[in-house]
Amino acid sequence: MAEAKSHSMANRARDKVRNKVRKKVGDGVNDEIGAGQAQTAVSRVERKRRDARRRIIEAAFTLMASRGVDDVTIAEITRHADVGHGTFYLHFKSKYDVLVPIVRDRAAAWDAHVQRHLAGVDDPAEVLACSARHMARAVLRDPLWHWFLTHSQVPVEDMGAAIGRFGSRDVQTGLAVGRFSIADQEVWDRFILGAYVSTLLGCADREQGVAAQAIDDMVELMLRTLGVPLDESAAVAHRPLQDIQTPDPGVSAQGG
Repeated sequence: MAEAKSHSMANRARDKVRNKVRKKVGDGVNDEIGAGQAQTAVSRVERKRRDARRRIIEAAFTLMASRGVDDVTIAEITRHADVGHGTFYLHFKSKYDVLVPIVRDRAAAWDAHVQRHLAGVDDPAEVLACSARHMARAVLRDPLWHWFLTHSQVPVEDMGAAIGRFGSRDVQTGLAVGRFSIADQEVWDRFILGAYVSTLLGCADREQGVAAQAIDDMVELMLRTLGVPLDESAAVAHRPLQDIQTPDPGVSAQGG
């Protein structure tokens, strides 16, 4: 009975945090790519501005996903989006800059996909570990994410903006039900994000099996810092992962 109560508390805490994060993710992502579906009244000029931005992002995604970032020029993006060169620079400074909302949205789509597969998992440690392990593998596997990671001048900040909120959400759930124990979550978030991104950078050009082992070792250390017992941290972090197919990377997956 006590175990059932604990599971119920974990589910309620997890749903509450997820709803908060989902709102934040939706607000950010829809502003970037789904602006054409905004319900609030906006001026004609603002609608045109948002539409131009959306078309630039969609064009960049289509071209970069099919040919790679390095082989796509800004001129090609503007031609594909049917906007002027100057319009591009009203919204973005470079090809890298336009990739930022694309990566953020792909991260949100991937997280939602993984969370649906984890809907029946009650243990916050299992949820955090599975989410972190799947997300890391997705970053290294996806050409756009990989390029974004390895070409960033500030990888911790850029990757944190893309994926940091998801780990923070899962930790909040664990703290709410007493599964995790840390003195200051803000400090923990920054500390772990640095370790997470550094691990990804170190694995960027390594063989898949070696990279997977390094990711799982990092997740084991992550759980230890949250107060999960050593043997349990090892078991959870190295448990065989459920095979989850990557969501459709098309424009529709970006909320457009």
